[in-house]
Amino acid sequence: MDRRHFLLGAWLTGAGRLRSWAEVDRPNVLIVLADGWRAQSLPAEGKASLRVPHFQRLSAESVVFTRAYTPYPSCGPARAALLTGFYPHRYGLLRDGIRLSNTVTTIARYASRAGYVTGFIGRWALDGPDEPGFVPPERRHGFAEWAAYNQGTRWYGSVYFRDMPEPLRAEGFEPDHQTALAIEFCTRHRDRLFMLVLAYGPPHPPRVAPPEWLELYARVPLEVAANVPASQLEQARQALRAYYAACSAVDACLGKLLEALEQLELSQRTVVVFTADHGDLLGAHGQDGASSFYEESIRVPLLVRHPKQRRSPRQVHSLVSLVSLAPTVLSWLGIPEATGDAGPLPLHQSTPPTEAEESVYCYGRLGAPDEWRAIVRGWDKLVVDRELNPTHLFNLALDPYELDNLVQERSERRKRDELLARLKVWMQRLGDRILPSGLKVRD
Repeated sequence: MDRRHFLLGAWLTGAGRLRSWAEVDRPNVLIVLADGWRAQSLPAEGKASLRVPHFQRLSAESVVFTRAYTPYPSCGPARAALLTGFYPHRYGLLRDGIRLSNTVTTIARYASRAGYVTGFIGRWALDGPDEPGFVPPERRHGFAEWAAYNQGTRWYGSVYFRDMPEPLRAEGFEPDHQTALAIEFCTRHRDRLFMLVLAYGPPHPPRVAPPEWLELYARVPLEVAANVPASQLEQARQALRAYYAACSAVDACLGKLLEALEQLELSQRTVVVFTADHGDLLGAHGQDGASSFYEESIRVPLLVRHPKQRRSPRQVHSLVSLVSLAPTVLSWLGIPEATGDAGPLPLHQSTPPTEAEESVYCYGRLGAPDEWRAIVRGWDKLVVDRELNPTHLFNLALDPYELDNLVQERSERRKRDELLARLKVWMQRLGDRILPSGLKVRD
């Protein structure tokens, strides 16, 4: 029994000192995960061409974390961190396609024990490489209701599973079908406490969307970022059109979901979280997809609309990690002193910590020759290779597109060494060690 299990059990028995479930003010929790939606593709980032009115409405009622990072820009490892509050190497998730051990306790297991109805809809990505992959109930980590599949990136003509291995067809554009399932879940459980994770596939490649959204962006002039090589500008522009179309299509689904919460009179009892597991380079630095240390890959949207804070929205510019989402959710459930690799999100913080005192730690490609680790402290970012040799140093305030690598500059040597020392402290604290290159991990 780990410490969190012990504390939860002690709280449930209570010894007469804590309030009953009925007396504890606990909300429903709805987590919306948009696979591959990068933070740079938001209206608040100056992307006026992107049409996401429902996202903007949600932002206007939320605490918005403008500098949120994924700990690992890859679907499975990032989701493991989001659901557990621990960095994915703790559980051997060094890459995609690895099964999360049943010994791991997720927020869904805690929620279930705390009297919540739990549900998961969408792509799971935590049960090995099988595609689409039926995940049996005993490997769902506490999610009682299930309309999901393990792996796959077919946003039209996809399938999903419930409690039997026979696949069910998701008609049309997958997020539309998943949104209908989510609304049905909320309707059935409107009189109970529930926690639902809705994991949309888009805008993750393949970048497809309903025709009306593709047609919209075919007519809209789009500006490609300054870090896209000149030889790839048109290719990147076409990818961005499809990506924006997928974002707008997901936004339309988000609008239906938010409207349903209003109609069901659940908005004042439900925390809504919107985030992504990783970003997408979309041609930045000549690369596509995720897995890189560049900002387009590791910085993600993170919005929290809490009923008690809905009328006092604000932006938080502190550095935060998706690892902090799990302890935040547990605090909403009323579970005290939950352990993890990070504290809860600073939702109530009136003055952020000084930029010199805050940092986040990320890594990627673990076990591969091009393995990397990164630390962001204030506006400075250091990247190291698998031998812990510094390879990149950026000043994100002056160089947001990461075009000026300062790692060899003599004037930056002291800063580089300080960041490297802090990165090693992170590694020591997290038990993150360099593994042999090409390591094979058993599922």
